[in-house]
Amino acid sequence: LSHELFGLDHNRCILCTRCVRVCDEIEGAHVWDIANRGGQAKLISGLNQPWGEVDACTNCGKCVDACPTGAIFKQGMTASEMKHDRDKIQFLKTAREENNGHDKTKTSDRLARRLFRLPYVVPRSR
Repeated sequence: LSHELFGLDHNRCILCTRCVRVCDEIEGAHVWDIANRGGQAKLISGLNQPWGEVDACTNCGKCVDACPTGAIFKQGMTASEMKHDRDKIQFLKTAREENNGHDKTKTSDRLARRLFRLPYVVPRSR
C-alpha cells in the first residue's frame, strides 16, 4: 500500500483490528478493513485501494500509534526505532517471574486472562 507518510508490512500484521477500530471509532474515517477469511485474511484500505488514494484518510497517524506490532509505521522509521511501552513489557516479565515453576498451561491461561482485562488506551498524537 502506497502512502507518502506511512507504510504497511503485511508480514507483521496480526489482524488484531486495533487500527480498524481506532480509525473507525475515534477518528471516524473508516479507512481500514479486513478482507477475506482464515489464512487469506489481510488488512486493506478503502475498498482495496492503495492507501494513499483513499480520500477518507486524514493522515492523523492514530493507526500507527494503535498498531502493537509495528505493521503500520511512519515512513523512514523501522520497528526497532519505535517507542515501546515499557510498562507492558515489565508487566509480562513480572507475571512470568511470579508464575515460574508452575504448569505452563495454567500460567499461560492466567496470563491471557490478565492481559485481556488490561484496558486498551489509544496513545495521543503529538
